[in-house]
Amino acid sequence: MDPETSAARFGMALRSIDFSKYSWLVRAGLTGALAVVVCDLKGKRIWALTQNSQGAYAPALAALNNAVPDWPFTGRNIRRCSVSETTSAYITSICDVADNAMAGIFVLVDQSDSALDYNTLSSSIHRITKILAVEIAQQSELNAMGDELLQRYEELNLIYNTQDNIKYFDEGQDALRNLVKRSAEYLDSAICMILMADRKLIIPHIGSNAHALDYAQVVQIAKTEVYDQVAYRKTSMIHNDDAEHRHIFKDLSCKMLATPIFDENSEVIGVVLLANNQAANDFTGSDHKLLGLMAHKASRIIQVNYDSLSGMMTRNGFEYHLETALYVVRYKRIAHCVLNINVDRLHVVNDTSGHHAGDELIKRVSAVIRDCLDENDVVSRLGGGEFGVLLTDKPIEQGELTAEKIRDAVSKIEFSWDNRRYPVSVSIGVAPMEPDTNSIISLLSFAELACSAAKDLGRDRVQLYQNDNTMLIRRQAQIHWLGRLHTALREDEFELFAQPIRSVNDPNGKKHTEILLRLADGNEGLLSPAEFINAAERYNLMPAIDRWVVRNTLKMLMANLPSRLLNDSTWAINLSGQTISDGNFLKFIDDEVERTGINPSCLCFEITETAAVTNIRKVTTFMEQMKHQGFRFSLDDFGTGLSSFAYLKTLPVDYLKIDGAFVKEVATDRVSASMVRAISQIGKEMGLHTIAEFVENDAILQKLGEMGVDYAQGYHVGKPAPLMERLVEFTAALGSPQTVSEQNNLEETVVNLQVGG
Repeated sequence: MDPETSAARFGMALRSIDFSKYSWLVRAGLTGALAVVVCDLKGKRIWALTQNSQGAYAPALAALNNAVPDWPFTGRNIRRCSVSETTSAYITSICDVADNAMAGIFVLVDQSDSALDYNTLSSSIHRITKILAVEIAQQSELNAMGDELLQRYEELNLIYNTQDNIKYFDEGQDALRNLVKRSAEYLDSAICMILMADRKLIIPHIGSNAHALDYAQVVQIAKTEVYDQVAYRKTSMIHNDDAEHRHIFKDLSCKMLATPIFDENSEVIGVVLLANNQAANDFTGSDHKLLGLMAHKASRIIQVNYDSLSGMMTRNGFEYHLETALYVVRYKRIAHCVLNINVDRLHVVNDTSGHHAGDELIKRVSAVIRDCLDENDVVSRLGGGEFGVLLTDKPIEQGELTAEKIRDAVSKIEFSWDNRRYPVSVSIGVAPMEPDTNSIISLLSFAELACSAAKDLGRDRVQLYQNDNTMLIRRQAQIHWLGRLHTALREDEFELFAQPIRSVNDPNGKKHTEILLRLADGNEGLLSPAEFINAAERYNLMPAIDRWVVRNTLKMLMANLPSRLLNDSTWAINLSGQTISDGNFLKFIDDEVERTGINPSCLCFEITETAAVTNIRKVTTFMEQMKHQGFRFSLDDFGTGLSSFAYLKTLPVDYLKIDGAFVKEVATDRVSASMVRAISQIGKEMGLHTIAEFVENDAILQKLGEMGVDYAQGYHVGKPAPLMERLVEFTAALGSPQTVSEQNNLEETVVNLQVGG
């Protein structure tokens, strides 16, 4: 603590102490003294104790101030001075532990009093000054703590008043702007700014005294040297023109404090920086702590609107800029364009080398895209390996040139991980933003359609959006389905149907039923999966749809079937290849089984042969884990692949479902009959049951019986019907209950059906 601050602090302490509580001690220790006075370091009275009249000490104190220029003395020595012909004063300082004077004290005595002994008096004065020194020091410390608490309160209030519960990009920008402005004003800084991971400057605040600084130089050094050092060290840096940092920031002619902004993974995503001129006060540790709080606040705001991996803004921010740009385009009648960029085969890198490798590739591609753009262009990471770019004041022809520049630059990236080299490329769709553009939603969908077309045409290419392009029209229909399916999942607009599967040679055999999905449509009634399955797979919605089917099937079965009937039946549910590849699906199944209490042996999951052979290792692992819990599996559309039989040794299935293309011609075509017979035979050899679909007449059914096929499914056996209707039929087939418990079970079932209806 500097002497001036110390003196000010002790002065405040002196004025807040109640010295009167020491009166008895002073009187007892300094018997015979005319007056005892405590004064500040300038000789001004703080407290006085007199034996005679109240003002007896005043002339003596005035005389001392005039006669002793250096009053009070520094140090603990006692000095005796003559005040008048009849009085003398003993003068000393009240010191802290470091012998720094905190206050002065003088004792006025009668020179003619023969009872006063100098040594005894001096000893008493020393004891009293020590006691008072402790009191003053403690009060000074309490005052300092109070000041610090007040400062912390002001700082916390500053932090608290900065909003960070951000939903929209413009809210985030306002919150950051407010935070930067408050930081600069509170810390009395000439310049405060935030630098993002892409070295882009956002939300600077320039104070009134910034004229003494070269702003352009501060920004340039901040973007390069300061950012590099802070990001590398992951800690704050204070530069007060000190020796430690002078060799690092050689060209920096100002004082600077920089603090990293971290994401949730402790990676540096930005830097908040203060700068001041050389004449300003040094940045302190307290400033450092406060700026750290500011950086934490900024992190919460930034992570809503900026991607931590690439440093680019997220979709929220991109759509905000698109809305603003579309307004300008309509007002000024000029053209911009939008790019949708997708990294080709990113999933290959993630699957073979892990997501750390994929993240590193995204960083590399992000940097290349940014280097190919102009200062006024806006770039965003929309998610995964997808990027969006707004090219301002560029018609689609120039947009195509920029897209080709990006495509060519990305293709030159040399990317290796764990000694494995990966080719790198991007597919880019280009869509114009023109005065007649309907909305940013349609604009983004046009760019995405063009990008999808570029992928379908072989990847590593640029595709322009054109209204009359047949491929783009088809893609546009899939975009329509994307929104429709999201709504269906959110609003429960799917419906469950069921189709019976009958034993071919045993009419009283175990009941089998396949669960089918339909989508309610206000105009066309019910839509089959054939209408929307391609769009659902393209946009990776099948895991969500399959979850809906499983959850609602189990709920309806448990609510509306007696346990005896449920356990004597098999319910087949279709799963997509995407769902099988979803690492969280196994836990989902476990949770649903535990919640409903259903017996896993009642359920059979159907997987198409195509989905199974696409990733044979992952599918086999999935099936083995599920079968260990009691679930069963059916291989659907069996026979469509050229190597179908080879996979049967690997896949732990229970049923083979013969592809309907063979079944429906089994009574009229020798080749189809041979295929069905071969599948039936191999199934028996391996202990598997066979199911024939598309059984449309009695001739087909009889032929299947001759071939030894176990089960039949098709319109001749039974048409699909709402699942609830099938459950009613199942319950009615129970007949008269044999026991009271069955009667109660049946009554409960009927009640549930009525409620469900």
